[in-house]
Amino acid sequence: MREVDIMANSRGFTLIELAVVLVIIGILMGAVLRGQELIKSAKEKKFFTKLRYIASAQFTYLDRVGRYAGDTTNPPDGIIDNDNTAWTELEQQQLVHDNDRRHIFNGQFYFDGGDSPYGNYNYIWATRVPCWVAQSIDNKIDDGTANTGNVRWGNSLGSWSNYATESDPNNARRLYWWFDR
Repeated sequence: MREVDIMANSRGFTLIELAVVLVIIGILMGAVLRGQELIKSAKEKKFFTKLRYIASAQFTYLDRVGRYAGDTTNPPDGIIDNDNTAWTELEQQQLVHDNDRRHIFNGQFYFDGGDSPYGNYNYIWATRVPCWVAQSIDNKIDDGTANTGNVRWGNSLGSWSNYATESDPNNARRLYWWFDR
Protein backbone atom coordinates (compact mmCIF):
# COMPACT_ATOMS: atom_id res chain seq x y z
CA MET A 1 0.00 0.00 0.00
CA ARG A 2 2.82 2.34 0.81
CA GLU A 3 4.27 1.99 -2.71
CA VAL A 4 1.01 3.10 -4.23
CA ASP A 5 0.94 6.22 -2.07
CA ILE A 6 4.48 7.15 -3.07
CA MET A 7 3.67 6.79 -6.75
CA ALA A 8 0.47 8.77 -6.36
CA ASN A 9 2.28 11.67 -4.66
CA SER A 10 5.29 11.81 -7.02
CA ARG A 11 4.98 14.22 -9.86
CA GLY A 12 6.82 14.34 -13.14
CA PHE A 13 7.23 17.30 -15.42
CA THR A 14 4.12 18.43 -17.20
CA LEU A 15 4.06 18.87 -20.93
CA ILE A 16 3.92 22.65 -20.50
CA GLU A 17 7.01 22.67 -18.28
CA LEU A 18 8.93 20.59 -20.82
CA ALA A 19 7.80 22.88 -23.63
CA VAL A 20 8.98 25.97 -21.73
CA VAL A 21 12.39 24.40 -21.13
CA LEU A 22 12.71 23.48 -24.81
CA VAL A 23 11.77 27.01 -25.88
CA ILE A 24 14.39 28.48 -23.54
CA ILE A 25 17.04 26.08 -24.88
CA GLY A 26 16.08 27.05 -28.43
CA ILE A 27 16.36 30.75 -27.67
CA LEU A 28 19.78 30.27 -26.08
CA MET A 29 21.03 28.22 -29.04
CA GLY A 30 19.75 30.85 -31.46
CA ALA A 31 21.51 33.60 -29.53
CA VAL A 32 24.79 31.68 -29.53
CA LEU A 33 24.61 31.00 -33.27
CA ARG A 34 23.73 34.62 -33.99
CA GLY A 35 26.60 35.74 -31.79
CA GLN A 36 29.02 33.57 -33.75
CA GLU A 37 27.82 35.14 -37.00
CA LEU A 38 28.29 38.62 -35.54
CA ILE A 39 31.84 37.74 -34.53
CA LYS A 40 32.61 36.42 -38.03
CA SER A 41 31.16 39.55 -39.60
CA ALA A 42 33.16 41.81 -37.28
CA LYS A 43 36.40 39.98 -38.15
CA GLU A 44 35.70 40.29 -41.87
CA LYS A 45 34.98 44.02 -41.51
CA LYS A 46 38.15 44.53 -39.48
CA PHE A 47 40.20 42.76 -42.16
CA PHE A 48 38.59 44.81 -44.96
CA THR A 49 39.12 48.07 -43.06
CA LYS A 50 42.80 47.31 -42.53
CA LEU A 51 43.24 46.33 -46.19
CA ARG A 52 41.79 49.66 -47.32
CA TYR A 53 43.81 51.53 -44.69
CA ILE A 54 47.06 50.07 -46.03
CA ALA A 55 46.12 50.99 -49.61
CA SER A 56 45.28 54.51 -48.44
CA ALA A 57 48.70 54.74 -46.79
CA GLN A 58 50.31 53.95 -50.16
CA PHE A 59 48.27 56.64 -51.92
CA THR A 60 49.10 59.17 -49.20
CA TYR A 61 52.78 58.31 -49.58
CA LEU A 62 52.46 58.74 -53.35
CA ASP A 63 50.95 62.20 -52.82
CA ARG A 64 53.67 63.25 -50.37
CA VAL A 65 56.77 61.79 -52.03
CA GLY A 66 55.81 61.36 -55.68
CA ARG A 67 56.26 57.58 -55.84
CA TYR A 68 54.91 54.46 -54.15
CA ALA A 69 56.63 53.26 -50.99
CA GLY A 70 58.85 50.36 -52.01
CA ASP A 71 59.50 51.63 -55.54
CA THR A 72 63.27 51.52 -55.20
CA THR A 73 64.33 52.05 -58.81
CA ASN A 74 65.94 55.32 -59.77
CA PRO A 75 64.13 57.03 -61.37
CA PRO A 76 60.90 55.56 -59.93
CA ASP A 77 59.01 53.41 -62.42
CA GLY A 78 55.70 53.16 -60.54
CA ILE A 79 56.23 49.53 -59.51
CA ILE A 80 56.62 48.41 -55.89
CA ASP A 81 59.61 46.09 -55.96
CA ASN A 82 60.64 45.81 -52.31
CA ASP A 83 58.14 44.86 -49.60
CA ASN A 84 60.44 45.57 -46.64
CA THR A 85 61.37 48.98 -48.00
CA ALA A 86 57.69 49.75 -48.58
CA TRP A 87 56.81 49.10 -44.94
CA THR A 88 59.87 50.98 -43.67
CA GLU A 89 59.08 54.03 -45.80
CA LEU A 90 55.41 54.02 -44.75
CA GLU A 91 56.46 53.79 -41.10
CA GLN A 92 58.95 56.66 -41.52
CA GLN A 93 56.14 58.84 -42.83
CA GLN A 94 54.02 57.67 -39.85
CA LEU A 95 51.36 56.29 -42.16
CA VAL A 96 51.44 52.78 -40.68
CA HIS A 97 52.78 51.13 -37.56
CA ASP A 98 54.74 47.92 -37.21
CA ASN A 99 51.67 45.97 -36.06
CA ASP A 100 49.64 47.05 -39.13
CA ARG A 101 51.40 44.36 -41.10
CA ARG A 102 49.49 41.59 -39.25
CA HIS A 103 45.77 41.01 -39.66
CA ILE A 104 42.95 39.49 -37.62
CA PHE A 105 43.34 35.99 -39.12
CA ASN A 106 47.00 35.67 -38.00
CA GLY A 107 48.40 36.38 -41.43
CA GLN A 108 50.37 39.28 -42.86
CA PHE A 109 50.02 41.92 -45.54
CA TYR A 110 52.69 42.35 -48.21
CA PHE A 111 53.31 44.73 -51.12
CA ASP A 112 54.49 43.74 -54.57
CA GLY A 113 54.24 44.87 -58.15
CA GLY A 114 55.21 44.10 -61.68
CA ASP A 115 54.68 44.98 -65.28
CA SER A 116 52.77 43.41 -68.11
CA PRO A 117 51.97 44.24 -71.71
CA TYR A 118 48.96 46.14 -70.32
CA GLY A 119 50.99 48.35 -68.00
CA ASN A 120 52.44 48.48 -64.52
CA TYR A 121 50.54 47.14 -61.55
CA ASN A 122 50.91 47.10 -57.78
CA TYR A 123 49.13 44.89 -55.34
CA ILE A 124 48.69 44.15 -51.68
CA TRP A 125 48.55 40.51 -50.81
CA ALA A 126 47.60 38.84 -47.55
CA THR A 127 48.28 35.37 -46.21
CA ARG A 128 45.96 33.09 -44.21
CA VAL A 129 42.69 34.65 -45.36
CA PRO A 130 39.69 32.31 -44.94
CA CYS A 131 37.87 31.57 -48.20
CA TRP A 132 34.63 33.11 -46.96
CA VAL A 133 36.46 36.39 -46.23
CA ALA A 134 38.24 36.37 -49.59
CA GLN A 135 34.92 35.85 -51.36
CA SER A 136 33.32 38.68 -49.40
CA ILE A 137 36.18 41.09 -50.19
CA ASP A 138 36.05 40.08 -53.86
CA ASN A 139 32.31 40.80 -53.91
CA LYS A 140 32.79 44.22 -52.28
CA ILE A 141 35.69 45.47 -54.39
CA ASP A 142 35.44 43.54 -57.61
CA ASP A 143 33.50 40.98 -59.62
CA GLY A 144 33.18 38.17 -57.08
CA THR A 145 35.19 35.71 -59.17
CA ALA A 146 38.39 34.35 -57.62
CA ASN A 147 40.45 34.27 -60.82
CA THR A 148 39.50 37.53 -62.56
CA GLY A 149 39.50 41.22 -61.84
CA ASN A 150 41.48 43.31 -59.39
CA VAL A 151 40.85 41.01 -56.41
CA ARG A 152 42.02 37.43 -56.75
CA TRP A 153 42.52 34.69 -54.24
CA GLY A 154 43.90 31.20 -54.16
CA ASN A 155 46.72 28.99 -52.98
CA SER A 156 49.34 31.14 -54.69
CA LEU A 157 49.63 33.62 -57.52
CA GLY A 158 48.25 31.88 -60.58
CA SER A 159 46.45 29.10 -58.67
CA TRP A 160 43.02 30.59 -58.11
CA SER A 161 40.22 29.13 -56.02
CA ASN A 162 36.54 28.86 -56.67
CA TYR A 163 34.48 29.48 -53.56
CA ALA A 164 31.65 27.29 -54.84
CA THR A 165 33.96 24.27 -54.99
CA GLU A 166 35.83 24.87 -51.73
CA SER A 167 35.47 21.91 -49.41
CA ASP A 168 35.80 24.12 -46.33
CA PRO A 169 35.02 27.87 -46.29
CA ASN A 170 37.58 28.30 -43.51
CA ASN A 171 40.49 27.10 -45.67
CA ALA A 172 43.22 29.74 -45.58
CA ARG A 173 44.13 31.31 -48.90
CA ARG A 174 46.15 34.21 -50.23
CA LEU A 175 44.24 37.31 -51.24
CA TYR A 176 45.66 39.69 -53.88
CA TRP A 177 44.29 43.18 -54.52
CA TRP A 178 45.62 45.22 -57.43
CA PHE A 179 44.91 48.43 -55.52
CA ASP A 180 46.19 50.92 -58.10
CA ARG A 181 43.67 49.94 -60.79
